[in-house]
Amino acid sequence: MLGLIVFVTALVCGRSDIKDPAIGVFFILVFLAELLPVRFPGTAAEAIMTLPVALSLFLSHGTSVMIAASTVAVTGAALIVHRKRYSPVRLIDLTSYHASMYVLSVAVASLVYILAGGHILSEGWGSSPGWLYLVYCYMWVFLCTTLNAAFDALGAALYRQDLPWRVVFAQYIRWTIPNYIVTAPFGLLFAYLYTSYHIYGILAIIIPFLVGRQALNQYANELGTYRETITTLGSYMQHYHPYTKGHLERVADLATEVAKELRLRTSSLMLIRDAGILHDIGKVGVSEEILDKEGKLTDEEWNIIRQHPARGAEIIAQLRYLEPIVPWVRGHHERPDGRGYPDALKDGQIPIEAAVIAVADAFDAMAGVKRSYREVPLTEDQAIDQVRYGVGTQFDPRVVKAFLRVMARRREEEVE
Repeated sequence: MLGLIVFVTALVCGRSDIKDPAIGVFFILVFLAELLPVRFPGTAAEAIMTLPVALSLFLSHGTSVMIAASTVAVTGAALIVHRKRYSPVRLIDLTSYHASMYVLSVAVASLVYILAGGHILSEGWGSSPGWLYLVYCYMWVFLCTTLNAAFDALGAALYRQDLPWRVVFAQYIRWTIPNYIVTAPFGLLFAYLYTSYHIYGILAIIIPFLVGRQALNQYANELGTYRETITTLGSYMQHYHPYTKGHLERVADLATEVAKELRLRTSSLMLIRDAGILHDIGKVGVSEEILDKEGKLTDEEWNIIRQHPARGAEIIAQLRYLEPIVPWVRGHHERPDGRGYPDALKDGQIPIEAAVIAVADAFDAMAGVKRSYREVPLTEDQAIDQVRYGVGTQFDPRVVKAFLRVMARRREEEVE
């Protein structure tokens, strides 16, 4: 409702200026930017070249015109983009929320810009140095980006209740940093071209607009490559050792739930699923004869098995994006009593994320699938009892408590 009030007020106040034909070009650019978002793989985040155009419209025509024209473009594009994805009622609901949050974000950012002493370029450049305009523009972008990300993350978290609000927000902020960096200078450049060269300046805007979008698209493609690498490694592991099919996903899902229950830091929640998928990647160098052997392993075979966490860490360390999970993968067979491997770490030395994966891995190994050393998997209750039995020796007590709460909640949901 507040967003609607702000929009109507802007429409009334700026109705005379909206007749300027140049506004139509800005409108089209915002519309196209919303129709062609750059999506970041594996996250709810996406980057859009809307803000540079909105900033230039604000600098060249003022707050009212910017809000009125860009909001109509944003709303129209959203209805087109999502028309096949949602029902009509859901589509109107989500579009209204998105448009309202956009209005509030740009309105607050513009108000703070003016109160802080920033100038509208349509009133002249004044005596302020160019770098100061850039500082003001970055302030506008920071406020608008942060508020918009917070509103979008709140909406996404309410719609996707499997992810905490802070995780979704962190995804938006993390993956839109490049967008944040280029928005202020591009917006200021757009405004300068328009105020200096009018219609010819507007035509020149299209070139940096396309360049900016291409830069964001390249960044998203690099992230997509990282995500595809994770998928490929996980698929290869399942092909090489069929018993892991389903196991890796279950471990990843359970580890994610336990990590959320423990309220681990946001950076950990964003990567714990990847670590769960890749925790056994070091086993690709272990022969099937050893992994599938029935009966007791020899000392030599056991030593080979014990090397897989270190080997997995070495593989993952080659991927810069996955560097944070290297110690988690290396430490997922460590024990609080110091009898784990490969480094015989003790309680207090083991990363909490590694301890989470250890519990999830052990539980699914006991209850998930048939193994060569166990003809019949344990029942869920039996596997839970085994996890309880290992508290303080094999498993971190904090993690086990969180695991038990997660399992209790799962059962309640099954009953419902």
